[in-house]
Amino acid sequence: MEENKEIVELNNEEVASKKKQSFFSRIIEKHKEKKAKKLEQINKEKLSEAEHKKVEEKLVEASKEVEQKSSKKKKIKNVLFFILNVVLVAGILMWNIFSSDDFTPLNLSEIKFQYVAVVLFFLVLIVVFDVMAVHRMIYRKTMRSRWALAYKSTSILRYYDAVTPMATGGQAFMVTYLTSRDVPGSTALSIPIAKLLFQNSAWLIITAVCLVVSFATGMSSLVSVASILGFILAFALLAIILLLSLSKKVGNKLVTWVLKLLVKMRILKNYDKHYAKVQHFVEDYQNIMKEYGKTKFDIVYQIVLHGFRNILLFSIPYFIYLAFPPSEGAAIGDFSTFFVYAAMIDLASSFIPLPGGTGMNEITFTALFSQYLKGHTFWALLLWRFCSYYFYLLQGLGVVSYDAVYGNRKYRWVKKKFNLQQESQEFKRLQIEVFRQERNKRRRKQKV
Repeated sequence: MEENKEIVELNNEEVASKKKQSFFSRIIEKHKEKKAKKLEQINKEKLSEAEHKKVEEKLVEASKEVEQKSSKKKKIKNVLFFILNVVLVAGILMWNIFSSDDFTPLNLSEIKFQYVAVVLFFLVLIVVFDVMAVHRMIYRKTMRSRWALAYKSTSILRYYDAVTPMATGGQAFMVTYLTSRDVPGSTALSIPIAKLLFQNSAWLIITAVCLVVSFATGMSSLVSVASILGFILAFALLAIILLLSLSKKVGNKLVTWVLKLLVKMRILKNYDKHYAKVQHFVEDYQNIMKEYGKTKFDIVYQIVLHGFRNILLFSIPYFIYLAFPPSEGAAIGDFSTFFVYAAMIDLASSFIPLPGGTGMNEITFTALFSQYLKGHTFWALLLWRFCSYYFYLLQGLGVVSYDAVYGNRKYRWVKKKFNLQQESQEFKRLQIEVFRQERNKRRRKQKV
């Protein structure tokens, strides 16, 4: 009996020791898991810090570009370009008055204002489609619906594109404006780049069709050559952007070749400096486009929106034509002809290194539509330039002036109010937690 008791005791001791070992092994495993989680968090923080530094560098570059472009010299240049545009339009007016027997003074009673209303309605829809495209990008990245921000940032983009040569200034100003409204840096950098790609893709699809159709029409040789040249340059730019976004090897080789060529042409001096800067841009761009490429819906959504935008823009000249009374000896135009000609005007003026394609827009419009409008050509040109250029200047100036007078102060107040609300909610939550802890303590004491 005693031997049996000893055996049972030994077995119990073995079981207890095993339990102790399993208990300690569990503690060790949990400790290891905690360590692994901490390491993962530290690595993530390091990565996020590195990404944050990259974004900060890009934002600094964008702010520097904005400061350079908003300097006194740049402002003087923009004013001179604007005056040049006004002088050019005035010159066309004087040329129509003194050299053309068909020039007709504007008679408001003869204008069909229902077609002018259609033109203005199309212009509003164009703005709506632009805002919808930017709103979707902001919402997809921040999960916040900010329609006012989408409208203001789009207006600033269009405004600075209109006052800078070849529309090169809008992106930097848009990035700066978005970051000033608490949009994350990576999102602010990605929106204008992605918008440019989607916009150019839709624009090239439509203009390619119009270019093919134009060969069957009797277009003037000057406009034909200019539009083909504009399409080739735009297509080459889009191909470069796509190559940079899809292939790292091709992107690196392309960047190296272009920079070496620019150095040989003595346009650039420091090859290494520019190479490093462009490589950083290429890396960020590829990461951004990979994110946008993950959702097919967004790609289709953006291209369709920008496609409708361009269709409305190229439809405006036909309704401008309908708004004026028919002139004697004028050719009868149809919608398809005016649509194709409008696309050709946009193509021809796209490579002109002046704000808003100044000069080429007026020349091509007059050359293509004078046979249909005769004496009303100048007035139609003025309405067309308002829709395609002056409207965006006025809209952008309105947004900039509003923010300078009231909008910036209002946003700072709203931001403080939002922060105070968050702090009050956090205070309430902490108070509730303290109350629950005290209540649980009282209940435990009562049970004891």
